[in-house]
Amino acid sequence: MIYTVTMNPALEFVSEVSDFEFDKNNISDFDLMLPAGKGINVSRVLKQLGLPTVATGFAGGFTGEFVEDWLRREDIKSEFIRIDDNTRINIKITGSSKTVIESKGPSISHQELQELLYYLSRVKEGDTVFLSTAFPKNITETVIERMIAICKANKAQFVLDIDEYYLEKFADEGSFLENISVKCLEHLFKTKIDSESDLLKWKNEILHLNSKFVVVPFVENKVYLFQKDSTYAFEIDEIANQKRDFVIDSIIAGFIATFIRTSDYEKSFEMANACALASLKTKDLPKKFQIDDCFKDINIIKID
Repeated sequence: MIYTVTMNPALEFVSEVSDFEFDKNNISDFDLMLPAGKGINVSRVLKQLGLPTVATGFAGGFTGEFVEDWLRREDIKSEFIRIDDNTRINIKITGSSKTVIESKGPSISHQELQELLYYLSRVKEGDTVFLSTAFPKNITETVIERMIAICKANKAQFVLDIDEYYLEKFADEGSFLENISVKCLEHLFKTKIDSESDLLKWKNEILHLNSKFVVVPFVENKVYLFQKDSTYAFEIDEIANQKRDFVIDSIIAGFIATFIRTSDYEKSFEMANACALASLKTKDLPKKFQIDDCFKDINIIKID
C-alpha cells in the first residue's frame, strides 16, 4: 500500500482575475476550490494512474470535511486524524501575475500528533510512505524523524519532499526517492546553481545524499533524475514554475506508480515526464486521458 501524509492540508480557493488591481473591487473570470497539500496531490495523481493509496494527516472543521469529501468522491481512501482546530484556507489570485495568501494553519495537540504516529505504525515491508516537511507551525521537525524511524523499523520505503530548512537533517536518511529544489541544493552546498553545468558539478555530492533516486526540478527549464548509474533530464515549459506544486507532485506520483509496477527507473521517469506535461494542460491535477495523450510528447535525455 502507498500512504501519503499531509500534515497541513488546505481548502484552496483559486480566483483567476485578468486585470487584478490592489485597492479595487476586482471581479473574477474563473473560480475553483480544491483540496491542497503535497501528499493529497500525490494520492490524486496516483489514483488516475490506477494505484490505490491511503491519504492521511490532520483534518478539522468544515474545511477538513471538504478535503475528505473530495477524496471520497474520487474514490481515494482517507484516514485523516480529526483535530479540534480547522484545516486552513489558502487563497490564490492568478492572472498576469500570482498572489498567494497562505493561512497560518491549525494548532495540533500532543494527543492528535500521537494518534497520527500510532496510525503510521501499521506500515510494513512493501509499503511506500510519502512524507513532506510541510507541517503545522506548532510541530517541530522531530515528527519527520519519528515517521522516518517508523518506516525504517517496519522496513517500509519512504519518499521525501524536503525544503531548504531541513535538507541537511533528512537528506541522507536513505529514502527511496527525494525531491530537492535548486534552492535547497544551493543552501546545502553553499553555491549558486543557474545552469545545467552548475548542477552537474555537484552530481557526486547529490548521489552521496543516500537516496536511491533524486529529482531536481527546474534548472534551465529541465527536470533532472539522479541515480547511481546515470543522469536523465526532460525539458518542460517555463510556465511550469507557475504551477510548481502541481508539476512536482505529478512527477513524484508518475515515478512512484511506474517504478512500483516495473522497477524500471527509465520508464518511471518517462511517466514522470508525461505527468508533468499533463499537469500544464489543466487548472487542476492531470486526468488519466491527459497523461496518456502526453506520452507522444515525452523526450527523455540521457546525460551520462
